[in-house]
Amino acid sequence: MSGGWSRVASGLGRVASSGANRISHGILSNDPQSALSRASRHLPELVESILVKSGGTAVVQQHSRVDGQQPEGITRNDKKSTSHDAIPIQTNRESGANASKSQEDISAPQLIKQSTSLHELSNDMPNNHIISESKTAEQYITTYEEEDQNKHLPEGSAVPSTRISRAFGFASLGAGLALGTAAEFARRTLGGSSSNNDGSLVLSNDANAQRLSDSLRRMRGAAMKLGQMLSIQDESIAPPALTNALVQVRKGAEAMPTHQLMQQLNDQWGDQDEWKDRIDIEERPFAAASIGQVHRATLRTSGGQKKVAVKVQYPGVANSIESDLSNLSMLVKASGLSPPGLFLDNVIRVGREELKVECDYRREALNHHRFQQLISSDRGLVADRFVVPDVIEEFSTDRILVTEYVRGGTIDKVMDLDQDERNRIGKAIMRLTMLELFVWRFMQTDPNWGNFLYDVRTRTTYLIDFGAARDYDEDFVRGYLNIVKANADQDERALFEESIRMGFLTGEENSMMLEAHKMSGYCLGEPFQSYEPYNFKTSRITARISEHGAVFLKHRLTPPPEEVYTLHRKLAGAYNLCIKIGAIISCRDLLDEVIEHFEAKDSSISSVK
Repeated sequence: MSGGWSRVASGLGRVASSGANRISHGILSNDPQSALSRASRHLPELVESILVKSGGTAVVQQHSRVDGQQPEGITRNDKKSTSHDAIPIQTNRESGANASKSQEDISAPQLIKQSTSLHELSNDMPNNHIISESKTAEQYITTYEEEDQNKHLPEGSAVPSTRISRAFGFASLGAGLALGTAAEFARRTLGGSSSNNDGSLVLSNDANAQRLSDSLRRMRGAAMKLGQMLSIQDESIAPPALTNALVQVRKGAEAMPTHQLMQQLNDQWGDQDEWKDRIDIEERPFAAASIGQVHRATLRTSGGQKKVAVKVQYPGVANSIESDLSNLSMLVKASGLSPPGLFLDNVIRVGREELKVECDYRREALNHHRFQQLISSDRGLVADRFVVPDVIEEFSTDRILVTEYVRGGTIDKVMDLDQDERNRIGKAIMRLTMLELFVWRFMQTDPNWGNFLYDVRTRTTYLIDFGAARDYDEDFVRGYLNIVKANADQDERALFEESIRMGFLTGEENSMMLEAHKMSGYCLGEPFQSYEPYNFKTSRITARISEHGAVFLKHRLTPPPEEVYTLHRKLAGAYNLCIKIGAIISCRDLLDEVIEHFEAKDSSISSVK
């Protein structure tokens, strides 16, 4: 029996009740048909057992469904979400307004493959659509922008908002995965397939992968967020079925029902009589993600009307972070989906802190203002027409964030504009990323393309959604800059010395791990090696970085610094955006700029001394 399946069977035995043990025993005794029959009978106690471990109880109706069909009464949202916790907003006239009078934004990163592509957003524009004339391309993008203005997501299932209801959701997911695994094992055994020795069967089949995707999108909150974080694993490592399912998770959540929306609005704004005459909010959102959903609204002021975007947090999400992560961690570990080199506990710890921050909308508003000041104070970004819209303080609360509404499409649609414009956007995104990390030491780490909105009319890029912003201390930033420079210069000695000092390596790694660390690093530094234009699209840079992922997961001796979990998401996003839009740009001068910043800073400190 393979080590992978032994781990799965053992895990299922721990998670489930005696019914799961009997299922596993039947499978391991090469009696899969009998095991499947018992599995359908023991589904209620499987669910009940997991609920008991989670501190809850529930009555479960028995059924024998082991395929991938959607249960009755659960609405599946098949429509693509425009962004992940993204808020389209309207231009800020006071911070960077000289960039353009009427501006809009779109930009976005997506992941490097050492972490791979996270939060892959919906893209309604066909990727294979090649447009040669700039005017035609602009008309094409404008059409999609106009369609987005009228987009609404269908109503989904209610968000589980209590500890018991969320525990029941995880219990149902665990039981469903157990049944799906048994079915997959039986299919392979009866079909004479030898592929059951390839590792975990839990999410190697489409039915179970779809169960996971549907459950996470229905649960929202920490469950969905961790699923998105796990999706950064290399696609060459994860089973294809799991990879495809996590693509759906990254695209967004189901929209909560209207009654839950109104409850949240009334809880935060007071009774409807107190606010309905001042703000008219559309009941159906145009975007839904792991933490909340976004609605268009019209704000009535003394000076007239103003279009705004209203981000509303799902009920119970902020209070369920700890229990959600504990439950999901148990399922992931029990199913054998967590290889040692992933260091799942570290991923969960980082995810926990990130979720707590993202659930605090007042803190996000402060991040929003801070970025607004930083962007508007940089002449290069102002010249490139990068703008952060305004927050509407009057209606923003702990669980609701209201901003100006801006028109624009996600930045990936820039791929159909002329090469010069694509190069301008790509270079500006790369420079912004370098400034955030190395100069400001304050970065928006969400690589979602929906967080950058591009207005084709004014060629303005709007930056939105700052819930995932964080600070980096100077020692880490200096060390990481040394690593980037060592990679760009292919300086092996400097790379290993700084990697050990910062904790990326212990110094005790085997030759395979050291070689993978070096080659992935050199690949990461490739755009900065020369002053010649670098062709991101033909470079296959993220795919080549991802080729080393399996070695990391198997041979890594220590987890990387915690800052890297968020940082690599953003860096990968910048690379993947440049790949997506086909940017051909020089990047060495960007590295020179941040190095000169540190040299000037050090010189200033020395002169003071």
